[in-house]
Amino acid sequence: MATRGWVPEQDEHPESVTVRRDEPRVVATTIAIGLLIITASLLRHDGDIAGLVKFGAGDTVALRTAHVEDVLDRDVATVGLLGHDGSMFFLQALDPLYLSPDEHAVYLDRPRYRAQRMLFPLVAGLGGLLPPEAVLWSMGVINLAALVFGTLGTARVAQRLGGSPWLGLSFALNPGIIFEFDISGAGIVAFACAIWGTLAVMDGRTRASVWWFVAAVLAREVMLLYLAGVCCHRLFTTRRLPWALGGIPVLSTLAWMIYVRFRLASHDGVTEVQEFGPPFGGLLASVDQWLTDPVELAIILCLIGLMPVLVVRAVQRPNPLAWGALGFVVLAVFLTRQVWWNFFDISRAITPIMTASTVMALTAPRRRPDCAVSPS
Repeated sequence: MATRGWVPEQDEHPESVTVRRDEPRVVATTIAIGLLIITASLLRHDGDIAGLVKFGAGDTVALRTAHVEDVLDRDVATVGLLGHDGSMFFLQALDPLYLSPDEHAVYLDRPRYRAQRMLFPLVAGLGGLLPPEAVLWSMGVINLAALVFGTLGTARVAQRLGGSPWLGLSFALNPGIIFEFDISGAGIVAFACAIWGTLAVMDGRTRASVWWFVAAVLAREVMLLYLAGVCCHRLFTTRRLPWALGGIPVLSTLAWMIYVRFRLASHDGVTEVQEFGPPFGGLLASVDQWLTDPVELAIILCLIGLMPVLVVRAVQRPNPLAWGALGFVVLAVFLTRQVWWNFFDISRAITPIMTASTVMALTAPRRRPDCAVSPS
């Protein structure tokens, strides 16, 4: 049976030539944003790229940082007490398949939880073959490439929805994405892959979309929520269960999870997850913290305000981008105070909401339904 994908209206108009010319400008702007983040980090940390990876300086992580310095055979720039996610991904990149789990993985705070996010460290360390010093740089380079790739994909998704390619910058300028870049997190790679999976769905390229979503969920397992939203949209528009689109990424996640539990010893894989709790519990428990900082309060309220906007637009104009991001609205309800208490953490946890709500708010309504119609 022949397949038919998304039919963008703007291709019917002469201005489509201008739209194509805008894409290189969007890409150039994104590269400048990424280089600015890297340069700012180098300047803050006396030219040490380790500052972008964010190793901790506190007593509780002293052994981890000492191990890193031993591996690199030099001192590293440190930030704060605990450091951030990049320090974990660096250790993972040294042995991403956990062939010698007692060498580096023992310094992870929650080994099985961290190991579930395997794609970024696997690529950054070239499967564990890259020298440690080179890994520090490759993490920044890969996130720069993912920033550009995600922005370009978002620009094309926006065009399919009748918007300008400049809306691709809603990916690069997403605060959650910027914070992820600044701590060398895996969220940029994960969301970029999900965006390209979304684009493939919209274009009727089901096989390509499956592999993009496999990459997305292996970069960050919470992207399964985004995939669930996309699958619901497919079911809604085609009246067929998208077995391949939903099943293969889920099976890949389960397969890696089993492998990780075979390779890594841990006290309890369930209690390693500290980010989920009772509905609205984390949000309500964080109010007192927000009230101490008017700026933080204003930003958090704006972020919360984007959620109903996204829900309304997703109902008005069903499409894979909006429905994928809806999964993170559900996620937000169950996040704990550990995530909700400041903008830095919550913006990284629900990154797709900000990009999707911006694109949906700034694209004109279409005359045809926003749906892909190729069978899965």
